[in-house]
Amino acid sequence: MNSFKSKIAAGVALILSAGFAHAEDTIRLGMTPEPYMPFTQINSGGEWEGLEADLSRAVCAKLPVKCEIKQMAWDGLIPSLKENKVDFIIGAFSITDDRRKVVDFSTPYYTEGTSFVGAKSDDAKIDTVDAPDGSGKIVDPAAVSGKIVGVQTSSVQAAYVAKYLAGAEAKSYDTADNSVADLIAGRVDYVLIPDLYIKTFLKSDAGADYEVKLEVPKNTTLGEGVAYATRKGDAATLDKVNTALAELDKDGTIKQLVDKWIFDKK
Repeated sequence: MNSFKSKIAAGVALILSAGFAHAEDTIRLGMTPEPYMPFTQINSGGEWEGLEADLSRAVCAKLPVKCEIKQMAWDGLIPSLKENKVDFIIGAFSITDDRRKVVDFSTPYYTEGTSFVGAKSDDAKIDTVDAPDGSGKIVDPAAVSGKIVGVQTSSVQAAYVAKYLAGAEAKSYDTADNSVADLIAGRVDYVLIPDLYIKTFLKSDAGADYEVKLEVPKNTTLGEGVAYATRKGDAATLDKVNTALAELDKDGTIKQLVDKWIFDKK
C-alpha cells in the first residue's frame, strides 16, 4: 500500500510542473485516480495517462495561475467542488440539465455515446421506442423489465435508468470496473455504460462472451458532451478554463489528444 501511495504521489508531481503553494494565485483541480480509460488512470509506473490527464496538463500550462491537483474518488468530485475544496474538476462529466443546477460547465472537449451491454448468450432483443417526454428514441422499457442493470453511481446512465426504465432494477457501483465485474459474475443482466470505456473491455479476453446489445440513441439525459465543471457562479474560474480550452482548440491540441487516446485506440 505504501508503494502504491508513493506511485500516486509521483504521478501527481509529474502531471504538472507548476508549484503547489496554496495561495490566491493557485487553482485547484480535482481528479480521480480510479482507472477509466481512455480518459484517465495512473499507470503501473505511477504516472497519470489518458485524454483527460494530457488535456489537464495542457490546460494548466495555459492558465495564468499555478495548478494544484487534488485527487479523490469520482463520486466525491462534485461535493468537493461545492464545498470549495477544489476550484474545477474533471472526470468524464457529461453536461446535463440536472448537473447544471449544481455546477457550471466549460465548453465540451468531447462527446461520447452510451452502450447497453450484455452476454452473447442472452438472446433477448433490446430495441427502442419513442420516449414519453418527446425527447426521441429510448431503450424499450418492456425489453428490460425485471432485469438488473448495472450503472456507475451519480452517472448520466444511472439517471437514464431512473427516468426511462422504471421496470428494471438499477444496481449502482462506485466505478465502471465494478459494474463490469458484476456483469461477468452474473450479478447483473446488463450494464449501461459509456461506449469508449466498454469497447476496451469487449476487445479483451474477459469480454469475449459479451456484446453491445444496443447503441443507445443520444438523449439530453445522457448529456451534451464531456466538460470540466466549476463551482456554480464562479465566473472567474470558468472564464480561465474556457479561455485555455479555446486556445487548445484553435492550435489543434484538443483534436490531437482526442485522436491519440480515442480514435487511434479503436
